[in-house]
Amino acid sequence: MKDEKKTRVSELYDALVEPEVEPDQLTIKEKEILHADEAAPPSKKANNLTAKEKPISHSALSYYDNRESNYQDILTLIDDAEKELTDLKFRKKLMESDFPTLLKYFREIFLKAEYEVSAIAKGALLEYFTFELLKPLESKELRLSSNDFSTWETKHYTLSYRLVKDQVINFHLMMPTSDGKIRTEKIHLMAIYPETMRVVVLNNAVLTLLEDCYQRRIYSSGQNSLLSHEMNSVFSHMKYLGFALEDNLLDNSQPLSLSFDLPHMVSTDTLDDIFITAMNNPKYDFKKPDEEHYLVLLENNHSVEIVQDKEKNITRLKLDTANSNKSLIEFFGAYPFLVSLALK
Repeated sequence: MKDEKKTRVSELYDALVEPEVEPDQLTIKEKEILHADEAAPPSKKANNLTAKEKPISHSALSYYDNRESNYQDILTLIDDAEKELTDLKFRKKLMESDFPTLLKYFREIFLKAEYEVSAIAKGALLEYFTFELLKPLESKELRLSSNDFSTWETKHYTLSYRLVKDQVINFHLMMPTSDGKIRTEKIHLMAIYPETMRVVVLNNAVLTLLEDCYQRRIYSSGQNSLLSHEMNSVFSHMKYLGFALEDNLLDNSQPLSLSFDLPHMVSTDTLDDIFITAMNNPKYDFKKPDEEHYLVLLENNHSVEIVQDKEKNITRLKLDTANSNKSLIEFFGAYPFLVSLALK
């Protein structure tokens, strides 16, 4: 009984002191004696923890990834905000600028591309720049259109502007018809070259206005005359700003001394109508110096010379207003019976 009790106590002690292992896993380790000046070598388990550090959970990785992503987003937002603030300050400068400063910005941004600004800033620069060009029309109710993009409206017509290849500003004219209806076709009226400071008025536009007035009856002669008068105030202002205006048929700043070839022969009916009108007006005269050579004498020493060339099938037309400053529109407005000479 006593031996049996001792055996049970030993088994319980062994179970508490040393875990059970399989027989083939049983190993015997020699006891290591450490000296006082030697540090205990790290255990294998300790080495593994040092090498791998503490394992990071998936949720911890996701947190740091998200925080880094948000950080980069914040940097992007700050960069965008700084760019927007810079752009707003530039647009404020545009609002405060006179024409020479606007011209400087136009050259830096469009012609030289020295720095980039937003599309809104570019649109504002073009708006302010074209307003300065058309400033004399301010007294004619000049305002930005609320219906058409990049279009200035006046009391009697509209002028749309477009920047082409960042170099030239084209203006297109649209006038209401004589009965007040809106004409959808636009006439390319002039081109502005800020780099070379030139203004080019298209003569074809002037001839179109004459044709639309006297042949197609779209416009009245009063509309054309009003347009000529107001556009010449714009031309004078552009010259003041430093632009050079090339010779054109709409300019009335000098006497009209114009020679050009018509690609057709003037009809006999047209010559007969001119002859009859001239003979019925005591201020006019009609002469025939030579075969196929006609001379119409008008008031104030104005004259029209007509020379026909049957071999080449052309007509040389020469208009002269002596000392009177007139545009072609104003000339034909004064002598509408001669318009048929310029139009086929």
